[in-house]
Amino acid sequence: MLNSDKQKLGYVPEKDNIVFSRLMDAGKILKAKVRKIEDQGAWTKVSIGIYLVDL
Repeated sequence: MLNSDKQKLGYVPEKDNIVFSRLMDAGKILKAKVRKIEDQGAWTKVSIGIYLVDL
């Protein structure tokens, strides 16, 4: 996942990524929205919602 400046914010774990990768492989457009940000020691957990853009 990248921000508007193309900096990496994180990733979707492989176990959660199967459907999203298949949709993108089929040419579908996905968008993500940050839902929650939590500090967890040395890490920051960013929870997102992923949405299919229907044109």
